[in-house]
Amino acid sequence: MKFRNVIFPVLLVIIFSSFASAHHAMEYIETESYSTALQGENIFHLHYDYFVENKQNPQSDHWEFTPGISHGITDALMLDIHTHFAKFGNALIVPEQQTTYMPGGPSPFLEAAAFTLQYRLPANQILNVALVGNYEYPFQRSRDLLAGQQVGELGLIVSKDFEGHRNICLNLRAGKDGNETVSMYSFAAKTPLSADIHGIAGGIELLGSFQDFQNSWSLLPGIYMPIGSPNTIFKTGLEFGRNMDYMRANATLMVRF
Repeated sequence: MKFRNVIFPVLLVIIFSSFASAHHAMEYIETESYSTALQGENIFHLHYDYFVENKQNPQSDHWEFTPGISHGITDALMLDIHTHFAKFGNALIVPEQQTTYMPGGPSPFLEAAAFTLQYRLPANQILNVALVGNYEYPFQRSRDLLAGQQVGELGLIVSKDFEGHRNICLNLRAGKDGNETVSMYSFAAKTPLSADIHGIAGGIELLGSFQDFQNSWSLLPGIYMPIGSPNTIFKTGLEFGRNMDYMRANATLMVRF
């Protein structure tokens, strides 16, 4: 393995970070990519995430199990549907419910269903651009225990491919979480880690919010590998940041059919 293949994505993030969360992401773990399912094609994706929101308080840990499917309506328009089955520590539920569920918090429950439409503008040699819209609907138990509200977002995806199956990608998203305005960014870079450019790859993602730019950033290094065929991809990574009180472990399986 050549040293430049490892250092390439790290350097790109450092260089481009001055410019700058999605379960149906094709190329990365969180950053949404320009790629979509082709017309009539489907992508089944399954994610497990374990979150440490505050390392000083284990009652703020939670995990999510997220199955979903993406469908190519046309070669450029993709619909994604997924749901969150989650377990929340007692410190994460609304204060008036904490006594009822102490010390470990409520049992796992279906938190929300989410719907995404992504449209790819025609590809070109300079930059590839896509538009995305997300809507998330919280189920009743989420509204009762988490004060969950409807979320709507619009996003811009800007991607650039390089020789050797390397890529950088920028996401900009803005929307409403209930009555609160949210705006987020992510910047990612990936490169093959072996002579097989379609084999195992490594990447890193810089994630954050414009609302609290200095304290919200995190880094998500990841490994992406085909299993058996190019249509089955396993991805895993560890995210850390936010003043080092936050960590997340992710494992993702995607099957294209």
